[in-house]
Amino acid sequence: MQKKLIALAIAGLSSAAFAQTNVTIYGVADASFDFIKVSGGNGIDGTPNFNRVSTNGSHIGFKGTENLGNGLSAIFQFESEANFDTGSALGTSRDSFVGLSGNFGKVLLGNLTGPTRALGVALDVNAGDADGIGSNSAILGKLGGSLANGGVGYSTPPATRSATTSSLFDTRFNNSIAYISPSFSGLQATAMYVANENKSETAGAEFDSTAYDLGLNYNNGPVMVGLTYGKVSEEIGGVTPEDLDISETRLGGMYDFGNATVRAVYARTKLEENIAGDEIKQNVWGLGGTYNVTVNGRITAQYYKAKDLDTNSGNDDNTGAKFYSLGYEHSLSKRTMLKANYAYLKNDSNTTLEGGYDFGRNSAGFVGDNIKVSGFQFGVRHAF
Repeated sequence: MQKKLIALAIAGLSSAAFAQTNVTIYGVADASFDFIKVSGGNGIDGTPNFNRVSTNGSHIGFKGTENLGNGLSAIFQFESEANFDTGSALGTSRDSFVGLSGNFGKVLLGNLTGPTRALGVALDVNAGDADGIGSNSAILGKLGGSLANGGVGYSTPPATRSATTSSLFDTRFNNSIAYISPSFSGLQATAMYVANENKSETAGAEFDSTAYDLGLNYNNGPVMVGLTYGKVSEEIGGVTPEDLDISETRLGGMYDFGNATVRAVYARTKLEENIAGDEIKQNVWGLGGTYNVTVNGRITAQYYKAKDLDTNSGNDDNTGAKFYSLGYEHSLSKRTMLKANYAYLKNDSNTTLEGGYDFGRNSAGFVGDNIKVSGFQFGVRHAF
């Protein structure tokens, strides 16, 4: 009798376990030793060269699905930065969401990567999620540096070492809801809306900010092509009210030859300040490629150019920047890789008009006219 009771208890526990969501723990541990050099510009005391250890996109995540029947599944993901070089606490700062998946596609709610950021990451030559000094986020979407604040808003970022200075279109959006269509022979659409939770109607301090991001991608065989459009709208009250519309259009693609890839990106960023009638536009383009020199090793290279700003004032000459990176990645196994990368970024002579450029991730902490930042890093990346 006792054995029967034990068997029934075990069966009950097994049934309960199988009814639960299937959970996967995953992540990346990526660290590099960086040699950073800053030169040129005005107001730089001496030669601010320094070394550091950087964690480039290191993260830990939990994801799972539950089959609800009739082709419908519940899905979730909690993903956190793991900046173990500084001992920062874990959170849900990366793509973290809950949603439903079925024959209709997916609906997600949470902190999400939009299609514009996703296209930039996909076309970057660096492995993984392209974090680090070699990332193309050093140039893309920044509008002279004014949009490099790591979030929704229009402001010049502080010069801070090891910070994120990617454009607002190259960061994740919280308070987001997204629809991702099924893939139709490689063609897939994404639409994301960012809610205006921070809206305020306080007299003299009115604020309302919303955003959306749309994308269409074709990924089939050796060909990948993407077109995205994102827009952030802000209404700001107070002594100097503003009504801002900030948009980013990206077009890019990649062709995979098997042992080599070629990539190209074109982007156009635009700011409209409706009250003052100001308008700022900028074009950015980039080319990149990878080549497998051995079964386990590949060379990476890319070049990006931010053209001069196009402003109403006309004071927009020499307001761009150029950036390139050259690297080598050697896989010791399917999960562990050694890497070395050199990155160089040069600001033009009038970039302080809108802030200036720095590395998109793990910034050097210096921006401004004629400033050049470069870095060499070597490290290890392990996925689990």
